[in-house]
Amino acid sequence: MEPTDEVSCKRAELEGCHPGDDGRDVALSNLAMSLFNRFRTEWKVDDVNEAITLHRAALKLRPPGHPQRLSSLNRLAVCLSDRYNSQGVIADLEEAVTLGRVVLESRPPGDHDRETYFCNLAQNLWRRFQKQADMYDSDEATELYRVALELCPSGHPRRYSSLHGLALCFSTRYDNKGLLADLEEAVTLGRAAVELCPPDHRDRAISLYNLACDLQRRFKRRAVARSLDEAIKLHREALALRPSGHPQRLSSLQGLAICLLDRYDNQGLVADLDEAITLGRAGVELHPPGHSRRAERLRTLSRGIWATFQRPGSGRARSVHQGLLLPHPTSNAGAASTFHDLSLHLWDKFQKQPVIADLDEAICLAMYALELRLPKHTDYAVSIEKLAALVKERFQRIDQGTNSNESVMLGQAVDNLCALRHCLRDRFRNQHVIDDLNAAITLHRYVLQLRPAGHASHPSYLHDLALCLTQRFHETANVGDLDEAISLEQNALELSVPGDPIYEASKDSLATCLQMKISAQISQASSTPPVVQKTRSPKLSIMSFLKRSKPHQINSQTWKSSSTLCDLDAQNEYKEI
Repeated sequence: MEPTDEVSCKRAELEGCHPGDDGRDVALSNLAMSLFNRFRTEWKVDDVNEAITLHRAALKLRPPGHPQRLSSLNRLAVCLSDRYNSQGVIADLEEAVTLGRVVLESRPPGDHDRETYFCNLAQNLWRRFQKQADMYDSDEATELYRVALELCPSGHPRRYSSLHGLALCFSTRYDNKGLLADLEEAVTLGRAAVELCPPDHRDRAISLYNLACDLQRRFKRRAVARSLDEAIKLHREALALRPSGHPQRLSSLQGLAICLLDRYDNQGLVADLDEAITLGRAGVELHPPGHSRRAERLRTLSRGIWATFQRPGSGRARSVHQGLLLPHPTSNAGAASTFHDLSLHLWDKFQKQPVIADLDEAICLAMYALELRLPKHTDYAVSIEKLAALVKERFQRIDQGTNSNESVMLGQAVDNLCALRHCLRDRFRNQHVIDDLNAAITLHRYVLQLRPAGHASHPSYLHDLALCLTQRFHETANVGDLDEAISLEQNALELSVPGDPIYEASKDSLATCLQMKISAQISQASSTPPVVQKTRSPKLSIMSFLKRSKPHQINSQTWKSSSTLCDLDAQNEYKEI
């Protein structure tokens, strides 16, 4: 039965079992299990949320001493653990650990599920170690997995879980202590776990991925080429099991890209480098600005692009200034410098031979550098200045009608600009650092140059910039920002169609801006400005202002703008006090 059909069936059973009926706890538990199974197939968080709610309800109907209470506690812990893995809420993990301890302490002698309870608690302790780096959690998880493995001899149906978990613990301990014996043990256990995962096993992809990562670590430590070749093979197989939309696909893209870069460094195969860059770009685009793993993806991509420019005999290598050696990027700062320097090289190349693809890539690389040098960074001004020059040149090309087609590379750069400006604006809202808002406004202006009038999104970008300027007006009381916001919203209205969402949004925003402008001007001209009560539309409030005020109290441009806005709708149903 398909997961959705099973959920529908179990939901119907629950609907037929009313509160107080015998067996309601079973119906609640069955629906919860069906939803959880579907979550593990389709990864929709609403399913695991509902499963947790249902398990809690079933648990209330199974008090201490109930024969199924232990089962409910364990299943609730598993759901909380998986939700933590999906959403990262530490409270879910802490509750899963607490419930896991209760389950272990409550298990009756000879319980046939005891190895499962050991594994579940060990897994959650290991995850907590990953989050909090408390070695006690790591050590306890290792010991629990050892006990579980002893309870699962060869041929036991649950032996895989113990092997897989214990391999993770040894791999983690190697990362922290650097003992080669731990890494070798992780590889041995990982191989055994993969052997117990047939092609249709739910956890085959994660086992392949983890073993590939350990083999790549071993290559780094011992420089054995066959370890790297095997790691690449395993990463490819894991990636094939994680199609587009899978929550762990990005990890496989990253892992495979790093291994290909390592093999290129070791063997010089150009095909490895080209594929690594393709995978690196995919990873970057799937982690938009603001994502916690974005910088890591940018570092990997910078490695590949750096190698492309350094490759002997390549056209790009010849474009680099003679005698200039670019350092290998190994950190965020190194990646930013690499992107910035290579952007400069492409700019120099474009000036000598104007190929628009070079300019578009230069903009894209400069954008990456800027992301890694946000406001307050010592090199932020340098990055923003270079990006401004590149955008200006590209805008001139668009304005002249030459090379005006938008390349994929430029499109990605503009998308990243849009995402970064939103991140900066959100950070300003949370931290109230004006530099972030100023930077967001600057990026808004660049987007407008790269998506000028005629582009379908131009009115939306005008409106977004106007909102930022209005926000800055609230912070600084700079009337110039408010005037520009009014002008931008007027332009957005002229370029959009009544009924479109952006038309309505710009109209309301323009009304708000004009109301602030009129209020300020009347306040300067009169000691008793009218008080206006908002009605159904802010435009009607403006009409109230205009009716009560005198022409000499409001400058001509504001009066004209306000009258134009009021003409957009019927002038009725306004009220003043």
